[in-house]
Amino acid sequence: MTKQMQNAIEKAKRVKCAVKLFGSRAYLVVNPKGRTYKVTFYMRDGQRFGYCNCAAGSREVLCYHVPVAALVDTGIQNMRAH
Repeated sequence: MTKQMQNAIEKAKRVKCAVKLFGSRAYLVVNPKGRTYKVTFYMRDGQRFGYCNCAAGSREVLCYHVPVAALVDTGIQNMRAH
């Protein structure tokens, strides 16, 4: 796990966000200030990737919105598998 990923996960634990299903593997993450960001997950070569439209995500920096949405996405994908 990279330092950037560790930092994003730690911040995701601290910041209380709401996550709403937006579409197929797409989520809206609403931070405590009411700002909304879209996180989309996709598969490439058997690996899951996430993209967020926030300022950090647009610079290809892993933001805390991705791990927040990943928890919900993982739960949904696990339910669909059973």
